[in-house]
Amino acid sequence: MTLEERFKLVRGNVFGTFPVERLGIPAVNFTDASSGIRITKNYSYDKTTSFPCLQLLAATWDTTMAYQYAKSIGEECRGSGIHFLLGPGMNIMRNSLCGRNFEYVGEDPFLAGEMVKSYVLGLQSTGTAATIKHFIGNEAEYNRKISNSVISKRALYEIYLPAFKKGIDAGAKSVMTSYNLLNGEWTAESKHLVTDILRHELNFKWLVMSDWGSVFNGQKCVQAGVDIEMGIGRAISRDSSKVYGTPEIDRMVENILKTCIYAGYYGDNYTDSTLLSNWGEREKIAYQTNLEGIVLLKNKGILPISPTDKKIKILVSGNNANRMELSAGGSSHVKGYNNRSYLMTLQETFGEENISYTEKPSERELKSATNILLFCGFPQRGKGCESEGVDRPFVLPDDDLIAKAVSLNKNTIICIQTGGAVKMDWQMQAAAIVQSFYGGQTGANALRDILIGKVNPSGKLPYTFEKRFEDSPAADYNAVTSNKLRRVPDDEVVDEKYANLFTNSKDTAKFYTYDVSYDEGIFVGYRWYDKKGIDVCFPFGHGLSYTTFTYDSLSVEKMDKEVIVAFNLANKGTIAGDEIAQLYVTDKECSVERPKKELKGFNRVSLLPGESKKVEIMLSPDAFKFWDEDTNTWKFEPGIFNIKVGASSHDIRLNADIVFD
Repeated sequence: MTLEERFKLVRGNVFGTFPVERLGIPAVNFTDASSGIRITKNYSYDKTTSFPCLQLLAATWDTTMAYQYAKSIGEECRGSGIHFLLGPGMNIMRNSLCGRNFEYVGEDPFLAGEMVKSYVLGLQSTGTAATIKHFIGNEAEYNRKISNSVISKRALYEIYLPAFKKGIDAGAKSVMTSYNLLNGEWTAESKHLVTDILRHELNFKWLVMSDWGSVFNGQKCVQAGVDIEMGIGRAISRDSSKVYGTPEIDRMVENILKTCIYAGYYGDNYTDSTLLSNWGEREKIAYQTNLEGIVLLKNKGILPISPTDKKIKILVSGNNANRMELSAGGSSHVKGYNNRSYLMTLQETFGEENISYTEKPSERELKSATNILLFCGFPQRGKGCESEGVDRPFVLPDDDLIAKAVSLNKNTIICIQTGGAVKMDWQMQAAAIVQSFYGGQTGANALRDILIGKVNPSGKLPYTFEKRFEDSPAADYNAVTSNKLRRVPDDEVVDEKYANLFTNSKDTAKFYTYDVSYDEGIFVGYRWYDKKGIDVCFPFGHGLSYTTFTYDSLSVEKMDKEVIVAFNLANKGTIAGDEIAQLYVTDKECSVERPKKELKGFNRVSLLPGESKKVEIMLSPDAFKFWDEDTNTWKFEPGIFNIKVGASSHDIRLNADIVFD
């Protein structure tokens, strides 16, 4: 390859790579996002399936489903000639207001890692490359290009890196760096992060790309170990006099070629259009994911509602009742092709004569309804939406409507479509609360089937539902003042308002930055609320069922280097259901402070009425280790550990100690 051909290859071609036509090297195609293919003008699709958001997938706690879900998306990519899917996302949910939480897999590194591993394996079984993102520390979207995530080494290794390691160990072919700075360096310009940690410590061998327009210093990006600057290589082009023809450019080219050759992306037969014929099966996977992931948060016995009860007159309202595209915004928004609203499904099921829809119901209408069903969330676009590049409020737009409805009618059911916790001062008055996330094109049908009892709900929260945002470790994340803004360096300043745009076209563009201090360290999510003794609305791992499960007969046994935890799980109710049993570990005495409990295992179990099964969960030695900042290694300390098994992080049913000498 000529010097110019090499230099052109390492600069992105909007949504892929440039071809090297002289040598017969074709372009390689990228596409958004984690929950299906986002249709853009760059490619021509007849249609793509809108799958449930990744956060809902995490709520299934089902690694087999994660594999099938991602495999289905991979089929559409391969069938359309897409080589790299720009997902899955796996940033940790430390901040409930992050506009992209719905794209990620919750607050716990163990759950996130297990789901990501299966996602990568499923997607790449089709030949499509997974791009695990955003590496790393991108836990908020507010001014993301100028935010400096200040994270301790221990927190980085115990909380924020594990899911990436699981994805890499599963064979992910690509990693995307994030927009933010990490401890003072933009991630795509940090040699310590990309080369020392990602390449050497995590042993990642394949393609590293920057996020679109995230690079300001092209020379630093080239030296950091990134292989391609997306989307059109502005920063590298600006610094061409410093990097053109250098060994670092050659390394970048070699990594791009190595990844694409190994994955078979330069072959004539990569595109397999026969895969696109399987629309019905993929829609079934999307539907089943919804059924397994929708979380019943509260139920005073009002659910399920019988669709044959002719006395029921249901009032439907809420800003999402008529919403057709149940997908949040930004690069992960997938339109779908068979969309249905919640109102449509209810009218078909109960009959239009038994369903009344009112956008702004009066007091009389609220009081007179047999049941009220409110479908509430954030707007699909515009101010206050959940999307890339913005963070959203903690209060729902329909908060006043909900409060009014529950005060006037004891049979009010609230169905929430969000990517995280919201203010719920009306929680105690509600008859039932369902977290349905963003369900994609099958979301409305699936939620309807759970509401009427056709399917037993079984999802469990992959994050904590706090009562007040002020209770969270991220409470002051957006309190950016002139005292916090820092100019880097002093020679030239671009106004702060430009820092969050997809542009860095000025030759010497420098921006203000501000710190987001992760002062809580490893105490994220339920670890934080346990440590502080803060009461929450709904704990991590919480989710109700229409049946009852019991746990008994716990045994904990050391086998060579592993620990085998076994217990009996029984369905004591009259209908079939799935229970997600969770295993937490407590280090009872340690030289450093550790969380009161940490998730280290789980098992999703299907049980018929009256059925009992023995459940076994294996714990590896890693389950008992912590990151030692003095030695920069994982450390195991002998002592007493308590093994906890239960239905959520707060609902522990069994526990036993195990001693390591």
